[in-house]
Parts: sequence; C-alpha cells; structure tokens
Amino acid sequence: MMIFASDLDKTLIYSKKSMKETLSEDELVPVEENGGAFTSFMTQSALSWLTLITQVASFIPVTTRTISQYRRVFQFSKNVNVKYAVTSNGGNILVDGEPDQEWCEHVRLAVESSASREEIKMMYDEISSPEWALRGWLCDDLFYTMIIDPDKTPLEILDQFRSKLLAQGWVLSIQGRKVYLVPERITKGDALLYLKERIGATYIAASGDSLLDESLLKVANYAISPRHGELYALYGDSHHYRFTESSGIRASEELLEWVHRGFLEHKSQLISSR
Repeated sequence: MMIFASDLDKTLIYSKKSMKETLSEDELVPVEENGGAFTSFMTQSALSWLTLITQVASFIPVTTRTISQYRRVFQFSKNVNVKYAVTSNGGNILVDGEPDQEWCEHVRLAVESSASREEIKMMYDEISSPEWALRGWLCDDLFYTMIIDPDKTPLEILDQFRSKLLAQGWVLSIQGRKVYLVPERITKGDALLYLKERIGATYIAASGDSLLDESLLKVANYAISPRHGELYALYGDSHHYRFTESSGIRASEELLEWVHRGFLEHKSQLISSR
C-alpha cells in the first residue's frame, strides 16, 4: 500500500488571490464552495494528475483546516476517493468523514504537556497591537488562527514570540495574513504515521508548503514542496526537500506529476526486486 499525503491550501488547491496568475475558466475546476460561491480551485491538469495518483495510491488530504472548513471542499468527496483525511493540523483524523475517537483521545493526552490555550492567548494579547492584529479564533478547541495585516506587522516581535512559544510547547507559523499558534504535540506527521500503521502502508509521498507541513514531509519517503511557500522562503534550494520550479497554482501540476512518476518508479523497483 502506498500513500500520497498532501496539504491543501496553496499546495493542491488555490483561491483566485493565491493563484499568482490569471487562468481562464476552462482551465479551472471549482473544489470548494462557501456561502454559495466557489472559493478554491484546481486546474484541470492538476485534478487529472491527482486522479491518476489515486489509481496507484491512497490519497490522504492533510490540512490545518478545521473539520467544518475541510468539509467545504466538495470535489474530493465528489470525484476523488478519499477514505481518510487529517484536519486541524493533525488534531483530528476523519475516517469516512467522521472523527477517529482513538486518535482524539491520543491528542487530548498529548496536549496536556503543553501550556493551556488560555495561557497562550494571554501571551499573544500581550505582544499584539490592534494596529496589525485584526482578529482571531480558536479552531476545533485545539489551536488558534490569527488574522494580521502583513504590511503593518512587526515581524521581529513575532520572531521573538515564536521562541517564547516553543518554551511553552507551542509553535508559530506565518502564512500570508494568517498566524497559526499550535501545540507542538499536534502535528500532521504524527497523524500520518498513525494512519500508515493502521492501513499497513509501506511508502509515502507527501507535499506541503508551510512550516506546519514540515512534520508531514519528514515522515515521507518522497517529499516535494511548492516554491512559493513558507518552507522555500526559509530553506531555499539548499535544503534536501525537492521544490517545484513553478510558483502559484502551476506548482500543483508540477508536484503532482512528480509524485505520480515517483509512485510508478517505486512500483517498478518492487516488481524488479521480486
């Protein structure tokens, strides 16, 4: 059994604002609906590559989105066979659309070693200012999403805050206008390892663009990241991760083509070794 585990936003699916180029309507496939409007898209080519991948591997969406936000992505339930999904940055695992209670209990026990949500929110309020910290909310009772004004945000203050958070067992990730505050013990990688053992997988390919995806990439046999993401900004081409040549929505086509090629090569190696 082989797994393709991938982040969603700015890795596989894109809002029109995050595409980095204007595509014709014929090139785009709506994948998410919110409030009666289509809000995220894939290219026709990317969806075709993903469909080919599902013929040789199990596709597992892995996202920081909450359960309700993930359920807005209708395309996967409509045209792509998805039995397992990881949401809430690894805090929840969905099996046939419903939370896995064994994993929920594991997460509950894991976060007890970190500072409480209330302490972290208090720390953030102390360093933030209404000039750049616009609003925020608690997601699935697990972590915070904070909206900022990137042009007015003093990044040096957030960098210092990141170090303080680590001492409290929490991590900080900046993705455009969003700042995520997440318990260190809740990771996409740990959730994927749980699923790997559950379904008996032997090979994992993974993709993701942000620091919150790094735990996912680290547990994979093959990892690829879009060039436009937080990981590329941090590591550049010097890191051992493969980065796409393309940026924006075209990066999804490139990484899916590479993943499909990697699965076929791995399958061929298995056959030749018998």
